[in-house]
Amino acid sequence: MFLVTTTCIVTSTYSQIPSGYYSAAENLSDQSLKSALHNIIDDHEYFNYTSETRDKLKESDVDPNNGSNIILIYTRESVSGDNHSGWNREHVWAKSRGDFENKYPEHSDLHNLRASNISVNSTRSNYSFDECENNCQQTFGNKYNGSALIFEPRDEDKGDVARIIFYMDVRYEGDNGELDLEMTDEIYSISSKLPRHGVRSTLLQWHTLDPVDDFERNRNNVIYSYQGNRNPFIDHPELVDYLWGNNRDNQWSSSLSVSLDREDEVFIPNPIKTEYLTLESDINYTQIELIDMQGKVIRQLSGYVNRIQMPTSTGIYFLNLKYDNKVIIKKLIVNSI
Repeated sequence: MFLVTTTCIVTSTYSQIPSGYYSAAENLSDQSLKSALHNIIDDHEYFNYTSETRDKLKESDVDPNNGSNIILIYTRESVSGDNHSGWNREHVWAKSRGDFENKYPEHSDLHNLRASNISVNSTRSNYSFDECENNCQQTFGNKYNGSALIFEPRDEDKGDVARIIFYMDVRYEGDNGELDLEMTDEIYSISSKLPRHGVRSTLLQWHTLDPVDDFERNRNNVIYSYQGNRNPFIDHPELVDYLWGNNRDNQWSSSLSVSLDREDEVFIPNPIKTEYLTLESDINYTQIELIDMQGKVIRQLSGYVNRIQMPTSTGIYFLNLKYDNKVIIKKLIVNSI
C-alpha cells in the first residue's frame, strides 16, 4: 500500500546562485581552478561555535515537511530543533584532523557542521569515510569498523558527506594563518592531528552515486545568507571531475552546468510515498530514466513525459531527466508502507 504525501511546508528563501559568483573560476583548470575557487569562498563571516551555530543549524538543516524540526545526518531522523538534548553538532571533517577545536573559522564553519544523533556522532569518532566490507558493526544503517578506523554512512548521506569534505579541502589552503586541509587516500591513526582526511577515492565515488538533492541546495543557500560563501560542489557538481577526475586538464565553465533555475523547477517530495510521481514543471522531457543505486536503469520513458511509476521496493533511486541535450539528476528516497 502507498500513501500519497506531496506537501512541502518549508521552502528555500534563497534560490539563486548570485550572478557572477563563480566568474573568477571560468575557463580555468586543475590547480588554477582550485585556487580561484578557494579565493571565491575564502574569508567568510564566522560565528561563535558555542553560542551561535546551533540556531543557524536549525535553519540550515530544517525538515522540509516540518519547520519546527531538523533532519539529522547519518540517521535521517526528524527531531525538534529546540530540543538540545536530542541532537548535537557533527564536524564532518573531524575537528581532530587538524586539531582545530576552538580555532576559528575552521571550528565553526557551518558548511562542515551537521545536526546529528548524539550516539551516532560519538560512534563515528574521527574515522575516515570508506566502504566497510569486513568485520563491520552497524548503527542506524551506517557501518563502521573501529579497528580499521572507517565509517560508512547510509547511502542517503554519502554524497552529502563527500561534498562537505571537498569544500573543506578547497576552503582551507593554509593562508592567513588558517590550516591547510587536504584529502588523502591514507587512513591515519585515531590520535593523529595531521590536517588530512579521507578516503578520497571513495568520496569521489560517493559523490557520483549520491547526487546533490534539494535538501543540500536549501542548506547551501541558508548558510550563504549567514557566512557569505557557498559550497561550489553543490552549485556545480561537475567541478569535482575538473579538480580530481578525468577533466583536470580541461577548462571549466559554468555553462556546463544545468541552469539552477531549471533544477529548482523540479521538486521531489522526499521521501516519496506515492505510487506515481508527477513532475510539476513546464520542462519538456524527451526521456526519463529511473536508476537504482547499482546504476541499473529499471524504468525508462520517452517522448515528452512527466509522470513515472515508482518502484515497490524501498531505497534510494535516481531520476535522469533529459531535455534539450541536458540532464537533470534528482535523488529519490522511496518509502512504502
